[in-house]
Amino acid sequence: MTEWYTVSLQGALRDLQTEGPAPSVGVRIRHAPLIPAFKLCPFNAVEALHGMYEVVERPMELESGEIITALDVLGLGATLTHHVKDEDPTSSGTVFVDSVRQWYDPVGELLSTDA
Repeated sequence: MTEWYTVSLQGALRDLQTEGPAPSVGVRIRHAPLIPAFKLCPFNAVEALHGMYEVVERPMELESGEIITALDVLGLGATLTHHVKDEDPTSSGTVFVDSVRQWYDPVGELLSTDA
């Protein structure tokens, strides 16, 4: 699943650059040994998207062909909230984006490895 999502995301970002809305696009995919509870996408230290995953039980097929019942998180339909940092250091957007960076950067630097 991770490989499929990685290829899909890279293709979507390439399309943004090719079609013109974004003059340049870059992505770095890393793996952190954490169980995902939410989707968190910080952008350029001034914006962030955040949404909680729904945990579900569903059948999954292993590479061996065996079908198991597994717990999974549904991120595709997660409702995302957009947060924007502004000039007010106490605004909810600024506080959220700053706290995201304080959590996100150390996870990326200290806990994750290149995927």
